Amino acid sequence: MKRVTARKKFAAKLRVFKEWLKRARTMKTKDLWEIAKAKLRGHYNYYGVTDNLRGIERFGQEAKRLLFKWLNRRGKRQCLNWERFDVMLKRFPLPTPRIKVRMF
Repeated sequence: MKRVTARKKFAAKLRVFKEWLKRARTMKTKDLWEIAKAKLRGHYNYYGVTDNLRGIERFGQEAKRLLFKWLNRRGKRQCLNWERFDVMLKRFPLPTPRIKVRMF
């Protein structure tokens, strides 16, 4: 039996992350980034069980997309593009999704 993240839980966690980003977008970028990293680590630790790698990778991709969206809304219009965001990710990497608990 495979253990994967339920669709409702995935959508709910993504919605909570989005709402947090919406409220926290005025924070300093460094603080926002550190809290986002902690939230991603927590999600990966909780949902990182056997056979759920695709689910946590997808959550990480969606979280990066949301981070880009809300960071791009700060300051002048469209001041952040994907190239600059990739440079930011290389300089300050987000945690990588990986399986934390092997069940079999």
